[in-house]
Amino acid sequence: MGNHSHKIVRNKVIAGLQDAESRKGRFKAFDAIRPAMRQMVKSYPNLSDQLRSIKQYSIDHLSDMIILAKTSLESKGCHVFVAETTEEAQNYIANLIPQGIAVKSKSNAGKEINIAHFLEDRGISVIETDLGDRINQLAHCEASHSLAPAIHIPIEKVTELFSEEAGEQLECNHEALVVAARKGLRDYLVKADVGISGANAIAADTGSVFLTENEGNIRAVTMMPKTHIVIAGVEKIVPTLENALQVVRAAAVYGVGQDIGTYVSVISGVSTCTDPEMEELAHGQGPKEVHVVLLKHGRVEAINEGFDETLYCISCGSCLNFCPIYEEVGGKYGYKYLGGRGLVFAAFHGDLEKSEENGLSLCIGCQKCKTVCPVQMHTPEMLWKLRGKAVSQQGLGWKKDLIFSMLTKPKALPTVTKLVSKFGGVVLKKVHEGMKARVSLPSMGLPNSRVIPKVTDTSFLQTAKPKSVKNPVKKVGFYPGCVVNYTESAMGEALLHVMGENNVQVQLAKEDVCCGIPSIVSGDIAHSKAMALRNIEIYSKFDMDAFVFVCPSCAAAFKLEYPKLFADANQEIRKKVQLLADKVKDVNQFLMEDIQLKKPNVIVSEKITYHDPCHLIRSLNVSEQPREILRILPGAEFIEMKEADACCGFGGSFSISFYNLAQRINQSKLKAIEETQATTVATSCPGCIVHIQDGVTQNSMKQRVVHTVQLLSEAYGRGRYV
Repeated sequence: MGNHSHKIVRNKVIAGLQDAESRKGRFKAFDAIRPAMRQMVKSYPNLSDQLRSIKQYSIDHLSDMIILAKTSLESKGCHVFVAETTEEAQNYIANLIPQGIAVKSKSNAGKEINIAHFLEDRGISVIETDLGDRINQLAHCEASHSLAPAIHIPIEKVTELFSEEAGEQLECNHEALVVAARKGLRDYLVKADVGISGANAIAADTGSVFLTENEGNIRAVTMMPKTHIVIAGVEKIVPTLENALQVVRAAAVYGVGQDIGTYVSVISGVSTCTDPEMEELAHGQGPKEVHVVLLKHGRVEAINEGFDETLYCISCGSCLNFCPIYEEVGGKYGYKYLGGRGLVFAAFHGDLEKSEENGLSLCIGCQKCKTVCPVQMHTPEMLWKLRGKAVSQQGLGWKKDLIFSMLTKPKALPTVTKLVSKFGGVVLKKVHEGMKARVSLPSMGLPNSRVIPKVTDTSFLQTAKPKSVKNPVKKVGFYPGCVVNYTESAMGEALLHVMGENNVQVQLAKEDVCCGIPSIVSGDIAHSKAMALRNIEIYSKFDMDAFVFVCPSCAAAFKLEYPKLFADANQEIRKKVQLLADKVKDVNQFLMEDIQLKKPNVIVSEKITYHDPCHLIRSLNVSEQPREILRILPGAEFIEMKEADACCGFGGSFSISFYNLAQRINQSKLKAIEETQATTVATSCPGCIVHIQDGVTQNSMKQRVVHTVQLLSEAYGRGRYV
């Protein structure tokens, strides 16, 4: 990303973090939606898989779907226009509305083509009928959420806006404001000649447009004016009426935690009625004309470039409800469509720069969006791919290029760490044993107060001495990763101790290089492959039953990312990569599943809570195993924290590039820790430990932060880790 784009993003982040009212509104909505959604999803365990299958089939056969839907819609009396571009869609719609009033319901596709402003510039009054959108329209601001667009505007401001429109001072309470909105909007609905809506789904077989809502305004927009215009991306087309109903149900279940929306409208053609005295159908009470504008703009390009998954989206907003970046900066993250998906959207419309300027570098990679998405859309992976596209066009930038180049060379990083260790005292001050506080390195983007681990002048691999085990129950290879190798060697020593206590032989490399995950998420494929090939060469030679990790990000690189990097490589490389990937195990997983764990007998008198690292729980599906370890520690009390799987805000280089945002995300985690009254925070990721410890220290909290394997090592008698 260029300096100009990076500056724009940083300014957006600052503005988002400073908007306290918007944050307050978002969290109020999240507190209601999140538990309702989680509970409702349990009632429909197969819905997500079914919906993904429907959308995948639809996009794989998009050309056929468009033809079938167009034929079916026209057979029902609808006028269908397939718009290749935004301009074609805008002009077609404008020609249908020469003057007067158009009432409009919420429509992401309408927002995409900027239809409201386009019509207003031509003298047509466009009235938003969704309550949140109407508030935004009166306030002259953009929507801040796909389903709750005005959550950023306080009720006092809404009262001021509605009072001005009504010409009288209204009471500042929700009931009075809703009554005023209902009265004003109904006047417009009666007067309007044209109603504009979106579509949640379009059934190709019956030519039916599905719309779901809770307010009732969409139903009025689609039936009261004499002309109804539907604006929908072609990705809204699904094969059957039953499929369309699945989309509508999923939008309610995942979007707001309802089993179905309050209103579901199914529009199959123009309004007609049968008069017994007439031989032909006569016009009914609804619209005389229905126009369906199917928007193709950028969709085919997205498919051709491998971003077809973004077209599975049903715009339910579930990803936004759980995204830590959106949670903190709101509508500053995304372009037209909010959040990470909006950035993918911007790119496949041929504007990668817009994607960069609106947060392409912000995705922290926690993957929460995928786990709560009804179509399981892997937005982070698509964003990494876009970063790769940006790197190929603009280069990596000299700082990252230098750093990643060093990470590919086994001899380079130790040299750097020796220099840091020797001269670190010039710019660092000691906080407590093993930790340092930043004094001043502004060029690295780090504030004065940030707490970082002490860098060692010798790596873990240079000093470690695995216990020699006779007749081992298992033989494992251990990849320490950069953090353990150069700052947190105690985690590596704890692992060696625990393995020795359980009669497991550990094999270490003489040297290795970074796993490559920082390069991968930065879109730097060249350096990623160089690092991966070096590690594959080293560890493929190991005689081991399992390949264990204390860092889930490193484990995910070997297990999930390397096979993708070398998917097109020769058979020999692919075989090595897959054999290695199949042996990857998180240390908690290995201890609880692959051996009979020795029962510890040293009392650990601690109240312990646990933080789920993002890559561990969502990439490697490891969650219960570390908790099982904590529960068997003698004398320890395990306390589950609220939102244990919420991101802590580390994200590797993310916490360097956007430390203020990373710190804000961390605040929610620290609050959850405090509420447990635990004395120790356990987790299973060195990076999370560094970031949580930073927050604990800066907030004068007393908890120590350690890896689960360190606590197990304590229970085996090694002594307390600070």
